[in-house]
Order: sequence, then structure tokens, then C-alpha cells
Amino acid sequence: MKRRRLLAGSFAATVAAAAVAFAGCGGSDADLVVYSGRSEPLIKPFLEEFAEQEGLDVQVRYGETSGLIGTLLEEGENTPADVFIGQDAAALAQLDDEGLLQPYDGIERTPERYRAADLTWTGLSGRARVLAVRPGEDAPQSIFDLTDPQFEGELVAPIVSNVSFRDWVSAIRLVRGDEFTRQYLEGLEENDVELLASNFDAAAAVGRGEFDVGLVNHYYIELVKEEGDDLDAVYTDQQPSGFGVVFNVASAGITAPSEHEEAAQALMDYLLTDDVQERFAAANYEYPVLPGVEAPPGVKPLDEVVTTKVSLEDLGPAAEETDRLLDEVGLGE
Repeated sequence: MKRRRLLAGSFAATVAAAAVAFAGCGGSDADLVVYSGRSEPLIKPFLEEFAEQEGLDVQVRYGETSGLIGTLLEEGENTPADVFIGQDAAALAQLDDEGLLQPYDGIERTPERYRAADLTWTGLSGRARVLAVRPGEDAPQSIFDLTDPQFEGELVAPIVSNVSFRDWVSAIRLVRGDEFTRQYLEGLEENDVELLASNFDAAAAVGRGEFDVGLVNHYYIELVKEEGDDLDAVYTDQQPSGFGVVFNVASAGITAPSEHEEAAQALMDYLLTDDVQERFAAANYEYPVLPGVEAPPGVKPLDEVVTTKVSLEDLGPAAEETDRLLDEVGLGE
């Protein structure tokens, strides 16, 4: 019988306020308007640093990536946004498909696998989809082992509306097909997978011993360890021809209707400097996307990781069908 468990509370990161004040988005007099799906505590210090260095009035609208996409789609050519920063590649790919992003050749310094072929968006930082386990546990070495009866009631993940979870399912669909993915999700449902509010909540629940395995982005394991719990990251399916771990990127692009292209390009250039890449990745234990910039201490080097062979540009078009499949399976309901 499955044990009853208390759900973890939401994780709130804190970062000291920097010198430059930021107002809510909306003023037409701003030198640059940014829509950010990355959390305010994480990205704000860097946007403030950029604004101070350039002497610009930068206004930022923070929110969930999906909600901000909806806003931008509704605003269309009338959007005040100059730069869109999202949690995942699929978000930017969707905006690109809608013609709401413009190319900028400055992002060519990003490796091809982490940016759009038409140069309309680029990754800013990367994350691997891994398993969180407590040290010494007999952990599965493949995500496809999670449907085994031994993990019944012992797997925790974020809710299916979480973009990292959805893109993970999309990657499985793109590699293994819809029917395989449906059967796999039904297997997870039969194993009574528990879905919590966030990746951090899932990782923290494993750290407290409430579950044996958590499906999360790799950096949440490091964040939970900062809270005092011991966790290990299992990079699954690592045989040379294996499925690998799904690798995704937080991304950014310049909007097509931008009225401040020069400032927008300057922000993109700033975010893709080696120094900012190193500091931004270290702030949240993520992977830098620029070649030659090392991962933060404690994070497995990316050149030692087998990743799933899926184009990031394919995740956007796959999202709608993935959402439909998740609804049909009713995972976690």
C-alpha cells in the first residue's frame, strides 16, 4: 500500500536587490521592455547589471512562460516587448512559428544545437532531465524502468503543466512514437506517480525520504542539497546508443515588432558573454551554452553526458499534441 505523504511547500529563492530599480512593464518611455518567464530572483540581478552598464531604462514583466506567450500572441504586432526570455526552447520555437521573433546574427556564437537555425532565438542556459535519488539507493538506470512494479508509489514528478515535464514527454514521443509514449505514461499512472507543484518540491520530497525517485531537472538536486538534504543525480540511459537524458535550454529572442532593436541586440550580446554565462549558470547550477565555459562545480560536465537526439526546434511544434496526450492519459488525476 502506498504511504501517505505530506506535500512539500513551494521553494522561494532569494537574491539581494541590486542598485537599479525595475518597474512593472507598461511604460512606453522605456529604452527596453523584457518579458521574462525566468523567475525574478534569478534573472533580475543580471538585467539590472545590464541596465546600469548601458545606462538604459529597462522595464521587465515577469510571469509564467506560458502566460507570457499567451499575452504576446494576443498583443501581436502591438506588443511593447522587445525581448522574450522563456523557460524552455519550445516556448521560443512557438513564437518563431507565429512570426513574432526576428533574426539576430549575434547569436551565431551559440552552438547550432542550442539555437534556432534561422537565428531567431538562442539558448541561454541548459538543464538535463535526471532522476533524484538518495545516496546508496538502488536507482533505475533507465527512465523506462520507472513503470516496473518495484517503483509503485515511489515516483514523484512535477505537475504535467510544467514545461520541463511536457518537453520531456515530447522528446519521448519524437524518438519512440505516440503509441509507445501513451503506453509508457499509462504505466507511470498505474504505478501511482505523485505529481507535486514544482520540480523543487519533487526533489525535496525525495530528500526527505517520502519517495524513492524524483523526475526533475538536474539543478534542483543541487538546490535541495543547499537546504541540507543528501541527493544524487542519476543520468539515465547513458549507454552509447541509449535514449540519453533530455536536454533543454532556457531561451531568449528579440521580438519582430521591437521598437528598440539596438538595445535588444545589446542585451542578447550581454547574455551571451562568457562572464555572464558562467555567473548565470553558477547562480542556479545550470549548464552554460557557450563552448569553453565550464559547468558549475558539482554538476556533471556535459561532454560526459549522453543526451537524447531530439532537435530543440521540434519541441515547440510537438507541444500541442503532447498536451493532448497527457490530457487523455490523465496522468496524476
